[in-house]
Amino acid sequence: MNITQFTMEDVRCFDERQTLEIRPLTFLVGENSTGKTTALACFQVLANYLRGEALDFNAAPYSMGIFKDIVRNGRPKEKIFKLGFTIETVKWMVELAEKTGGIEPVVNSIKLKFPDGEIVFKIGDDTTESPARLVSFDKKHNYYEINCDPDLLDMLPSYSLFRFLQFESSQFLEGDVEGKTALANYVEMLQNSEQGRYNPWNVGHYLSVFSTSPIRSRPKRTYDPTREFNDPEGSDVPMLLMRMEATQQKRWQALKAQLIEFGKSSGLFQNIEIKNLGRSLGAPFQLKFKVRGPNANIVDVGYGVSQILPILVHVLNPETPRRSLRSSQEMAYFLLQQPEVHLHPRAQAELSSLLAQLGSQDNRSFIVETHSDYMIDRARIEIRKETIRPQDVALIYFEPKGRVVNVHNIGFDKDANLIGVPPHYRQFFLKESDRLMGFED
Repeated sequence: MNITQFTMEDVRCFDERQTLEIRPLTFLVGENSTGKTTALACFQVLANYLRGEALDFNAAPYSMGIFKDIVRNGRPKEKIFKLGFTIETVKWMVELAEKTGGIEPVVNSIKLKFPDGEIVFKIGDDTTESPARLVSFDKKHNYYEINCDPDLLDMLPSYSLFRFLQFESSQFLEGDVEGKTALANYVEMLQNSEQGRYNPWNVGHYLSVFSTSPIRSRPKRTYDPTREFNDPEGSDVPMLLMRMEATQQKRWQALKAQLIEFGKSSGLFQNIEIKNLGRSLGAPFQLKFKVRGPNANIVDVGYGVSQILPILVHVLNPETPRRSLRSSQEMAYFLLQQPEVHLHPRAQAELSSLLAQLGSQDNRSFIVETHSDYMIDRARIEIRKETIRPQDVALIYFEPKGRVVNVHNIGFDKDANLIGVPPHYRQFFLKESDRLMGFED
């Protein structure tokens, strides 16, 4: 179950609706302060909401502030913003408004658009005796609008709304009998269509999303085991590796082999070892890497090793997302902020090759915010080598125009040529090349 599009409307610097084409390997490029991190944060928030978690625009590694910091300032009249996913052929659109008597964003409406119809849930003021009322319907076009009690609309996970329609609507949904019957029939048809392909109430069950921070934790000469938790900065990774080495040898050896393979191809390291300084899981330990000579402590090798290690472990370890992948329909999304930080160009390129390989093979997808030409060029090489299909790679350019930013989706052909390049893409680099050759600005 793949997310093929992500949309934002009236969020910060984004005016009107901006659509990002999501592929197994998606690069976000553009100048600083053009909304790339905002896009990642909103993607994470919406995915978490569909997974049944509370709305949180300030969960690490993101910090978007309160409602007025998120909604576009130039938004006229009613202040709202929208986030949406296209999942297979179903379009989700969640509208958010400022919480009454508060400062946080809250869900104002949820719209699901199917190829042959639409169901809309929104907060209404006529639901005092029942949590929901069917206020409008059109059987011919399969359009149904339902006013909901705020508590019902806030039910998490959000797919409970559809379970409500499927199992409890006869008892709790008020409204025209004919419309309720038509809605029930439509929901049943959606459930049965193509063996549940359009089953919207299962969306959250299939999503797993993990974000990394652009600043990773500093390496330590000696690690003291502490509580286990997921950390976008990667401070949890040494503990994870130590426990894996101590209790899951087979899994550790498999991951270690993958890490060493990348380390050799990138020129970063030749081996990795965990040195336990005691006999219990609670004893201190050290991470050792072999670069050119004997094994050395992680603080004594290049800084790039400690900065790329958390990303490698997260993308190579299939159980890193909050839930292991259990079926071919499940998809893990990794949102990587500047993974190339502190990496030599060779290592940057090898990382891109690794992501292309993983994105082409299984149900992991990577959305990468980057300033690295080496990563993009290597992805193009992998297209030409047929490691990954051209339709499985996307380059999204964030172009500033005055006070707003427009999103451009750039694709690739089989020869890795760019398709749909806007006129101003790479303008800065072209100008610098002209100046280097002695041409005037």
